[in-house]
Parts: sequence; C-alpha cells; structure tokens
Amino acid sequence: MKNRCSYICCGCVAVCLLLLQPLLPVKHVGSAHAAQLELFQALMAEDIFSNAPRNPTAVFSIKQKKAVCFTSFSQVPQKMIIYHNWYHRDVPSAKIRLTLKPPRWSTYSSIELNKTDIGPWRVEITDETGNVLEVIRFSVTE
Repeated sequence: MKNRCSYICCGCVAVCLLLLQPLLPVKHVGSAHAAQLELFQALMAEDIFSNAPRNPTAVFSIKQKKAVCFTSFSQVPQKMIIYHNWYHRDVPSAKIRLTLKPPRWSTYSSIELNKTDIGPWRVEITDETGNVLEVIRFSVTE
C-alpha cells in the first residue's frame, strides 16, 4: 500500500452547514464505545478551502491532481479514531487514520492522482473496530 495521502482536521462544522449539497442520513456506529457517534456528511471534493469541501464531485480528472474525501460528524461523544479506506478497482490503496474530538468534528483525507489511477474508486469510512459508517464511490478519468 502506497502512502500518498494527506489529511487535516478541524473542529468547526458550521461552515459545512452552508454547503448546497444534500445532507446524508445520520449514521450510528454499532460499537458500544461509539454508540452516539453521528456521521452528518460524507462526500468527495476537488479541494478543501476554509475547512470546507470545495467543488463536490463524483468524477475526477487526473488533471485535477488530487481527490479529497471529507467527513463531518455532528455528534462525537469522546475522542475516537475513524479510518478513510481508499480502494482502486477493489484493491486497497490507502488507509488513513483520523482522530475525532468532541463535541463535533470535521476531517478529510486526500490522494494524489496520476494516470495509473484512472477507473472506479471507493472510500469506506469505518470506525476503529471496522464498522462501515459510509461508502463513497467515485471515478477518475483522463
């Protein structure tokens, strides 16, 4: 697995509320330790600006040079870990460990794109025990 990703975390969700993207249904994590964790929004975007996703999309050109997975949690009961698991053509590409902090938290990870990345992708957002919170599918084109 290549390590070619980056991430940053922020504690502010307010900017995300202004996005024009449809909100995803609230997800509850199955583990006892994270029973109150609520995923508010999960999407792919071209970039992050002022701690918010910029240009949400499901199709990326390799000319854009990167793809960003953004997640926002409306309720984080305690400090905990989630993962962004990136798959290209069902083959693991990157596993990004991200820390969430109460009471709410937004975070993202990204990968750099090149010609070998053309095709179908998905990011599985999981909790520390492997419970899948959301799956986001996207594709990379020339």
